Amino acid sequence: MKSSLSYMSICIVLCACVEPGIAKQEFVIRYSHIGVADPMVQASSAKAVVFKAEVEKLSGGRIKVEIFPGGQLAGQVSSVQQVRKGTIQIADISSGVLASLYYEPLEILDMPYLFSSRATARMVLHNENPFTKKLIEDCAKKTGIRILSLGPFGFRHMTNNVRQIRTVDDMKGLKMRTMEIKAHMKLMESCAARPIPIAWLELYTSLQTKVVDGEETTLQNIVMGKLYQVQKHLTLTGHLMGVGAFLCNEKWYQSLPDDLKVALVEAEKVARLTYDGFGELLDTMALEKLKSRMEVYEPTPQEMRMFRDRALPYVREWVEKKHGKELVSDFFASIEAAEEQLRKEMESTKATRK
Repeated sequence: MKSSLSYMSICIVLCACVEPGIAKQEFVIRYSHIGVADPMVQASSAKAVVFKAEVEKLSGGRIKVEIFPGGQLAGQVSSVQQVRKGTIQIADISSGVLASLYYEPLEILDMPYLFSSRATARMVLHNENPFTKKLIEDCAKKTGIRILSLGPFGFRHMTNNVRQIRTVDDMKGLKMRTMEIKAHMKLMESCAARPIPIAWLELYTSLQTKVVDGEETTLQNIVMGKLYQVQKHLTLTGHLMGVGAFLCNEKWYQSLPDDLKVALVEAEKVARLTYDGFGELLDTMALEKLKSRMEVYEPTPQEMRMFRDRALPYVREWVEKKHGKELVSDFFASIEAAEEQLRKEMESTKATRK
């Protein structure tokens, strides 16, 4: 009830802010993402549809959203570049792409085995978390790109066509596609695999023609990209939490009237709920589908510790050398604080039910 009243209050305030002199002024958002157009297949697509509906409604039609899915305008790298130039207003991409191009401190989000759950990731990545808020404002100031939100997309897992990966030693020598994200490449190096960065739109063909032996991504992406057609083995390593970054051009954002900034931010909040919840649902459904199409292996707790003990120290050391121990230490402190808060909430819930 409180949430509904809050949302109604925002709508009333926005309507009251529309002055006759600016009521006819319209803004067009070109919104780029690489997911398929079907919102029932991929969380990024679902978010785009909800965002469009919400921002057009909250703005009273003064903001129009044109969605370009499937990389129609550009892949992730080019989308970020065009957001910075202002030729695209909004892009939904992986945070590591922005890190690799313009804002390297975001590389900390691509260290392996950071988050024990989506709930922890959601709390750490929230815009009002002091650590994350500082990153967002610093990025806007230094790059001209505003991060409207960071959100958990889903745990990433390993697939390949050579052998079933049961232990970290099974990774040795495999040619593994990664995103064009340095921390991901370092992870593969730590496991003695050979990282080969390939854009998502070229991945299926690269697997089909054996340019690479395997890859790593979320379960919903494996289904969306039909990678099960060209990959035999799936190992549920959960080595990374994919982090989505919802970006806009800072100059364009600051040029909006204040009431439309509010509309944009509030619409993104609603769309983010869809992104998070639907992402969890799609990953759950994807796993059941993939069990009938691939050989799926879930490592034991001991095997998972082997992966974590090999990968995290290696990548963390690289990040600390590049960005300083203080930044990394503050980040891990933020994660620990989130986990502690979630633990207390769980204990409180259990006590209430008794």
